[in-house]
Amino acid sequence: MKNIDVDTAGIRQYGASAAQSAQQILTAAGIDLAANLTALVPVMGPIGADFVAAYATAQTTHAKAVAELATHYSATSAAAYSTAESYDTTDTSTADTLGGIRGAL
Repeated sequence: MKNIDVDTAGIRQYGASAAQSAQQILTAAGIDLAANLTALVPVMGPIGADFVAAYATAQTTHAKAVAELATHYSATSAAAYSTAESYDTTDTSTADTLGGIRGAL
């Protein structure tokens, strides 16, 4: 491999952006599902019971999917920070090793 140039600050910035996205998704998903369903039951009445049950299932599935999306963004953030740290550590270690070899010559 030739001419590898890694902008670890940029990788960390991406990690921060992913973490912020995860937080925004969780905030947007912060619905009170039970309160929504409780308010819906009297409006729909006994005739709409099947609809309310199906709606509850759909909303629960949606809430789980949104939480999973936020988890993926959080994991992406952690991976970005870890990658940047690995690049910095490897670069410093290699520079120290090469500096030691140069000094020994």
